[in-house]
Formats: sequence, C-alpha cells, structure tokens
Amino acid sequence: MIGALWTGISGLSSHQTALDNESHNIANVNTVGYKSSRISFADQMYQDRIGKGSKILDAEKLYVQGNLKTTGVNYDVAISGDGFFTVKNTTSSGSGENYYTRAGNFRMGDNGTLQDAAGNEVQGWAMRVIDTDKDVISTDPNNKRITDDYTKLLSSKVIKYASQVETITAKATDYNKTARADSSTVFTGAGAKTKAAKVTDIENLVANYASWLQKLQDDPYVGSASSTSQVSQINFKSFDSLGGTDSGAISKDGDSIYVYIDGEKISQEFVSVTATYDIDGDGNTAADDASGSTTYADADNLVASRIATYKALADKISEEVPGLRAYMVSETGGTNDDVLEDDDIFKLSTKDSDMIKGIIQIESLIPGVSFDISEVGEEIGNNNKVAGGFQTSSAANAGEGVGALNSARDALARAISGKQQDVYTLADLGLDNPNTTSGALTAQDFLYGMTIYDKELDKIIPVPGDNTTSPATPLSIFVNDATTVDDIVDAINNPQTEYFQDDGTSVANSSFQLSDYVVAKNINGNLVIETKDENYDVEFSGSLKISDNAATDSGGPLLTIANYTPRDKNNDYSGRQGAGAEFIQMVTTINQTSTQDSLQLKLDALGISDSAFGEFSVDSTGLITMKQDGASFAIGQISLSLFNNNRGLEPVGDNNYAKTNESGDPIYSKNNENTGKIENKTLELSTADLSESLVNLMVFQRAFEANAKSITTSDELLNTLINLKR
Repeated sequence: MIGALWTGISGLSSHQTALDNESHNIANVNTVGYKSSRISFADQMYQDRIGKGSKILDAEKLYVQGNLKTTGVNYDVAISGDGFFTVKNTTSSGSGENYYTRAGNFRMGDNGTLQDAAGNEVQGWAMRVIDTDKDVISTDPNNKRITDDYTKLLSSKVIKYASQVETITAKATDYNKTARADSSTVFTGAGAKTKAAKVTDIENLVANYASWLQKLQDDPYVGSASSTSQVSQINFKSFDSLGGTDSGAISKDGDSIYVYIDGEKISQEFVSVTATYDIDGDGNTAADDASGSTTYADADNLVASRIATYKALADKISEEVPGLRAYMVSETGGTNDDVLEDDDIFKLSTKDSDMIKGIIQIESLIPGVSFDISEVGEEIGNNNKVAGGFQTSSAANAGEGVGALNSARDALARAISGKQQDVYTLADLGLDNPNTTSGALTAQDFLYGMTIYDKELDKIIPVPGDNTTSPATPLSIFVNDATTVDDIVDAINNPQTEYFQDDGTSVANSSFQLSDYVVAKNINGNLVIETKDENYDVEFSGSLKISDNAATDSGGPLLTIANYTPRDKNNDYSGRQGAGAEFIQMVTTINQTSTQDSLQLKLDALGISDSAFGEFSVDSTGLITMKQDGASFAIGQISLSLFNNNRGLEPVGDNNYAKTNESGDPIYSKNNENTGKIENKTLELSTADLSESLVNLMVFQRAFEANAKSITTSDELLNTLINLKR
C-alpha cells in the first residue's frame, strides 16, 4: 500500500509538470516564432511485474512550421522551412554569445545594426568596407560617396556570383542644368555640340550602360573584353595642295555636300563667306594656307567658303545624329592627299591647309555601337553629283562582360563631365593687331603655369612645379616673341629647358610638365588648353601672363617679371566639352566566404551615402537591400543556421535557443541554399494550439485528480490496516 502511495505521488508530479508545460504553451500562444512543446511520459521501474508509476522523459520542442502572417512591416521576416536566425548578445567589448531563433520581428538599432526585439544583433554576411580607390569611380575627386546632389539615377543592378554579391550603381548630378552649348565661334568644325545634342548623347550612353549592366546581371560569368568605338572618315574633292589644281566641286549658292549615315541623309548647302586675314591664326592668308603660295588669285573667298561648308556639315552631324561626333582632321602618313588610304593618320585640325582637303572624321561616342556610311558626295546645282570618299579606319568592337561595361561607363562619364577647356582668343592674347602693310603680328612674351589635381598624388599641385620641396614650388614656362597661337601651343606641349619662379628666378628642371596633364590646341585661331584623355575629369586653374614691354624681355622674363600682367581666359567660350556635371559609380560587395558579423543598415555608416536611411527589404535568400532615391544597394545577407538535431537545442528564453553537444554546431551555406526561404514583411506565428491546449488541460486535470484519488484510497486502506492492528 505504501507503494501505491508513491505511485500516485509520481503520477501527481508527472501531471503537474504536464500542466506546467501546457500552461507555458497557452501563455505563448501569441509569441512570434514560438515552438510548442509536449511532455513525453514514461512508466517507471517494475517490481514483480508491477510498475512504480510515471515519470517525465522529456519536454520536447516540436519544430514544425508555423503559420505565416503578412504584416507589411519592412523589418519583419519569417523562415518558411528549416533553419534559424542567428543573433548575438553583444557586450560593450564587442564579444558575445550567439543564440538561434525563429522570431523575425527585427528592427534597426540605435547603432544602425539589424536587431531582434531584445536588442541582440542579427548575424550574417556583412558588406565589405568600401575601398574608395577601387570601388568608387567619381569625376569629382573630392567626393567618394553618393550625396543629395546626385539626382539622376543612371542604373543600379545586383550581380550574384557563386560566393559573393555585388551592387553596381551609377548616378549623376543634373546634367540638364549644367550642360551648355559649345561655342560655335570657337569650336565649329571641331566636334561642337549643342546643349540638346549633349543631353541626347548622354541619354543614349545611359541606355547603353544600363544594357551592359543588365547583361552582366543575367550572366555574371561571361568573358570580359573592352568595347571600342568606330571611327570613319569622309572626304570631298577640293584644292589639291600638292598638284596645284582646283578639283573642287561646290563653288556657289545652291551647291551642297551630303553623307548618308544609317540610311539618313545629312546635307549641307554651300556656305558663302568673305575671307578675312589669317582665319586660323597661323599668320597666313587662307589661299596661302591652301596652296603654299599665291597661285590662286582671288581664291581666298572660295577657300574660306568651302571650309565653312565642310565645318558646317561636321557640326550638323554632331548635332543631328545621336552618339556621333564629327570634326575636321589633318591627314598624314599616306601617299595621296586627295584619297583616303588605310595607312593615313588623322588628327583634329582646323588649319586652313588641312581643312581645305575636305576630310571629316566621324567617331561614335558609344563604344561597340557601329554606324553605316553608304554614300558621300557633292551636288552641283540640281542634276550633277560628284562622288566623295569614305572609309572606316577603326571598326566597332562590341566587347563583353565587365570589360564592355567599363567601356560604356567611361564613355558615359566623359559625356557627363567632359574635358575642361580654357579658351583664349587672339584678342585675349593680345595677338589681334597685325601690321596692315606686312600682315605681321606684334611679338609678345608670355608666362604660363597652372595648378591641377593629381590623381596619383591625391592632391592639387602646381605645374610646372618642383617636387623637391614641400609644398612644390610653382613655376611658369616662358614663351618668347610669340606671334601666333601655334607658338604658345608648342611651348605648352613640349617640355622646356628653363622655368621661372614668381620672383624671376630661373630653374633648370621641373618635376611636373604641363604636357603630362594638359594639351594645348590651335582651334580656329584660338588657344584652347584642355585636360588629356586620361584625366578628362580633372579641374585645373591656369595662369597666363603677358609682358607689358616685350622689347626688353626678349632674353627672358628675369629682369621684368613684375611687369607681366595676368590675362584671363575667355569665360564666354571656356567650359567643358561634356555636360559639366558629375558622375559616380559605386560597387558594394558581400563576400559569403567571410565570417559571420552584425549587419549594418545605415548607408552613411557604410560609406555609401550622406543620407542614412532607405527602404529596407529582404529577398528569399536573405539578401538585404536598402533602396534610396531609386537605387537599391545590397548591404548584407541574413544567414540561416541548420543543426543536425534541432531537438538538441536548449531553450534559453527571449525566443532564443543555445547550441549544445546534442544539437551540434550551426551549419551555414552560401545564399542559404540548403535552408528554408525567407519571407519579407511576414512573421511566423506561434505553433501553440489554444484549443488543443485547453483539451489537454482538462485531460491532465482529470489525471491529476485520479492520481490524487489513488493516494487517498491507499491512505484509507493503510489507516484501516493500522486500526485492525490496534
């Protein structure tokens, strides 16, 4: 009978535990991600085939899928399938213990990290720190992050590789506001673009860049090859400067020249002009330039008119055909100046002697995109045609992969920013007063130097400059007895043997040469100083000075350095070849072979943007993106952990579990490919079933009462036996 008492007591204990467990399930019926538990009863040891009651083997968690509820809250995430979120209880020292949970009611913490409701930091593959030298391409050297000034989203794509995820985003400042037309006075025939043409070119380049970025997203493992641009030439019959004969066709109003590009006819009527002295600033008349002599009497007006017509057609091509730039060129290297040949070398030139050959070079601003020239000619009156020539000296190569994308990016950045061009007219240079008798220009002495940003040194330096001192010593080149623009051009483009400090001290060497950073050109008789192709986006500040008394300075500026007067560039004509806006491309990277870490969400803390916040979202693989002003940045990836034995996890409260020897260590896979899927704006509900729990409570209550009855019954029998003994 005493055994019956103990058996009943064991039943009371077991069912009390069962009641505790079921009460716990009922209490957590609304707990996010809660997994209900059940009691496993077992009978106890037997004696003479009679058992000694019941015991609790385990209060086991039931890791079944809970119902998913769409909440619409950005930071809510749920797991559909197997796996656990990893959270870290981080201490002030940065150390902490990892826990595992199914509760995805997350939020952004005060420090910007993704956290659970208890303040534990969610773990995953964090975004790699941005390397501003490698990950950021910016035309503004002072800016390496996306600011509010970049209002134009050019494209943004997430590229997924086997073990890493990249986001490539390109933006620009408002090029519609900064773009301005190239001066037709200065740049006619030299690739001049109107404001509308510049904006149209940019829009075509944006589409090309976006298409390559889309292709890379579709196939990130395609090979890499750079794209190249098509370059073609067309020419018309004109003065033969070698043969001394006039083989030209157009000569009067009503005549015209034309070219068919991609099936569209671009035509230019004869432009009749009256020649002026030295229209290209080289000291010769137009007829002298064309023939090398005065063989052609009264030929100046016809030469000037034909040149004006050729330049007008080049300007029309640049303006009317999106993505093309056309300009007059010189021709060297061939054997026949009147015929286009494969071994010809062409270079932009607005010298009369070059332009009168009637050669226009047309290049595509969009790498890899070809254009078709089908016919070139001159129309004389209404019926007669004289065929011109055309050839392609460099065919377009489409390229592929990252190489093609980089080519498209560079072309787009050049169009958005463009080279700085400082323009000085003959009047600005003081070379516009020729001798009315001899035609000679008054000789002038000049000093020129500048400051410019050096990308490799990452600072502004004077050029020419002496790098042996810190800071570098500013120097200037000396141009002695200049009578033409070409004299100044040659001095700037060729290293000098002597340089001068502001105090007139002569220096033999210079660490920085002007020709390393800028190139000077004579364009239509104007001095144009512009940045080179490799540093097109760099700003410079030029300093041009002219001597007040050239006659005493013929030996150099040493004696009268104080008498040099600054000459300002012509602000009406100076500017940028492109739209004068700024371009930035940023690449962010998530490396899935890195160790687990907390996930930072603030874009300013990540070095992406000046503005911290964006629209948070998570895809089915756990990839976190923050969308800001249309651009989506992949900034981290939530990792899901798997265990060999989920039931071996130890519940520790706050919806968390701790690993044990029985559960084993967590297992992670790239892109969470072996786990369940993640649902955004969704929570997993508790698996506790209120109806089932209430039924269980009644069952356990009746069992508890029955066990109590067995105890009282045994007690009564025991008392009866004791009374019998008495």
